[in-house]
Amino acid sequence: MRYRPAIFVGLIATIVYFDVTKDYNEQIWQQCENLMVWRSKESILADRYGRFVDKTQTLASSFFIGFNGNMDVILNGKELLKKLGYSSSDSVHGQDKLVINTAADLASVFKYYFKQETAAERAVIEEDSWLEILKAINEIEDKTYFIGGNAALIARTMSYSNIAIKLAVPGGPELIKQLKEYKVDVMDQCQQSQDELHVIMEYGVGEEFAGHTSKRANRFIFSRDIANSQMSAIACLTEGAVADVDVVVIAGFHMLETQPTVQQHAVIRSVREKLLSHKQIHLELASMTNRAFLLDLFNMLAVHSHSLGLNEAELDFLSVSLGGDRVDVKDVSSVKAALVLVLEKAGRESLLTRVHFHCLTYHVIIERKGHWKNSAVSVAMGTYIAAKFACDTPTIVPTNHELRYLGTDIKPVQSEEIGEYMLHISPVLVCKYPLKTVGLGDSISATGLLYTIRTNN
Repeated sequence: MRYRPAIFVGLIATIVYFDVTKDYNEQIWQQCENLMVWRSKESILADRYGRFVDKTQTLASSFFIGFNGNMDVILNGKELLKKLGYSSSDSVHGQDKLVINTAADLASVFKYYFKQETAAERAVIEEDSWLEILKAINEIEDKTYFIGGNAALIARTMSYSNIAIKLAVPGGPELIKQLKEYKVDVMDQCQQSQDELHVIMEYGVGEEFAGHTSKRANRFIFSRDIANSQMSAIACLTEGAVADVDVVVIAGFHMLETQPTVQQHAVIRSVREKLLSHKQIHLELASMTNRAFLLDLFNMLAVHSHSLGLNEAELDFLSVSLGGDRVDVKDVSSVKAALVLVLEKAGRESLLTRVHFHCLTYHVIIERKGHWKNSAVSVAMGTYIAAKFACDTPTIVPTNHELRYLGTDIKPVQSEEIGEYMLHISPVLVCKYPLKTVGLGDSISATGLLYTIRTNN
């Protein structure tokens, strides 16, 4: 044992002074890590991520991104309910609802998802109730305004990579101003005079409500958003707008849930027809409650897209809607089965050959063999960004994180074959005290798309 420090110094010297091969270099680093018995698994994985990230290069250089964007007002969920007269959870009946008509509905749905500890999003239908809630929001001092909407957040994340972006979202003055700080411009024909507002009711680890203590930070989102719910920004989707970009990313379709079926189908068909000839299309899902609409979106648009992005709640709902089993992220085999089901239901003749799944503790990309490059890199970069984003730090600080999913080894990505598919799973260094939760899933998908590209198959 007393010789370990000398051996360790010798191995480091070998790396510094000799020009060894990449594989041999990696073996030396692993030997160093094995000798450093005092190191945590979080520290080991953080180092391996660092070396992994240093080797990566983006494959796509230009994106068209649409179609939802807004301003988010972020505040404490319990504080808003208190302003609305629901200071005691005993007076609130926790129940899920498809839409919110009253302040009482808002309290009820928030209580339901707080006890579930899952994110969700609902629309406020009644204008009078919306105005009542806005009045309460204005009385809260501790609130912050940020860029919101899946498409706008994806564009913001990609801006750090200095790629060309065409952003098609309904942009009001404040959204346009904040996006300019990231050197992202909203397409001229999509700009409007007022911002659409979404309310993010956050709660942290250890908060108590409805007799439940939260074990994780999360949020509930609601809005009364006319432009995004009608997906007005699809007017910016033209043949010329997408002709010279590498990847098209489409999001925000969950906002259509409150629209009549005829309107939903008209929007979906319009988008599909305008993108039929594009070489790489990614569809990002978000929280939905209408099973019929989700199936329409899957059959009318997802199968005509090359890639799909979703989280645990969305995969669970999609799996059940497609006739599969419920998804439990604690049971990785149920996640794998659901992902295989999605590609099987899409069919071999569909364009859909890739699904990027993300939950708190690990991410997975499943792909049909021979259709994508660098999928292992893609999923690992998504988890790396998730760790940094949640703690809001420029690098991963191991003591700020914990590794909850280990798999078979401590490394950024583990791959396996499942029949005609390749599956790549990457553990997340979970931020212990997250500073950011909104936009995390969008950042993950956005990062993954930068590091992969579809083959000619």
